[in-house]
Amino acid sequence: MILLELSCIAIVALYLVVRAWAEPDRPRLFRRIGLVAVASWIAENSVIHAYGFYQYSPRWSLFVDQVPLMILVIWPIVITSAWDMMRSLNGGRGGTRTVLAAAVMVFADAYVMEPIAVQAGLWSWNEPGLFHVPPIGVLGWSYFTGTVLAVFDQVERRGVCGAWELLALLIPVPLVHGLLLATWWGALRWVNAPIDDWVGVGVCWAVCLAVSGLALRHPGARRLARRDLLVRIPAAAFFFVLLGVYGRDNLPLILYAVALAAPYWVVTFRARGQGREPAVTATHAA
Repeated sequence: MILLELSCIAIVALYLVVRAWAEPDRPRLFRRIGLVAVASWIAENSVIHAYGFYQYSPRWSLFVDQVPLMILVIWPIVITSAWDMMRSLNGGRGGTRTVLAAAVMVFADAYVMEPIAVQAGLWSWNEPGLFHVPPIGVLGWSYFTGTVLAVFDQVERRGVCGAWELLALLIPVPLVHGLLLATWWGALRWVNAPIDDWVGVGVCWAVCLAVSGLALRHPGARRLARRDLLVRIPAAAFFFVLLGVYGRDNLPLILYAVALAAPYWVVTFRARGQGREPAVTATHAA
């Protein structure tokens, strides 16, 4: 586990160096990453205490109550990189559509990472689902992403001072709990059952091939900065190494992970080579 945690630290450090290299407002970048880390701990720790749907392996070295410290380091990078990609796709602009797109992207990311991490024994779920991961678990991170990025987006669009970003510590947590409870009791509680692995693989391939086809034809893919895509490769490679070590005998999981990676390779191929476009001013974004 020490080697795994050191690998996580190296990946995060590499991301921060590359991401900050051409960032004109580095204090804001690091401030937001810190706020996401703290907010994600408040949200996840309270969810574990309140519902007991899952637990982390005790093999992790350092915990902050119920959550390993490494998880608090990793998730801000996942969320920030998704936000960068969707802003790049939208010509540097934010807005509601960009926030929702980033939340959907994190949903897809989580549905890759969760089954592989469960297979590797990094954490486990107490409810059934695809590859032992219930849909509510993946939705939780998508909900958190959407709410925390909505705070940052509103701060930018309204042109207010950075102190308002502290609302990211207050607003997402009750909203995430409310959305989780509404989703669970409004729908998922009544269809809570294991999902056949091969059915999941078939559906995943159908969806990902359709998304890949759209990406090939969509003119917006040309607006993506390749750097925003390539900077995510070390983290993706990390999970595929985990898959190779712990899931090499699980053919459905391998095919599932390959399918989810396909749209990323398509958009990487179509992306332009330049760096990120400058962010649009709050006046233009509004």
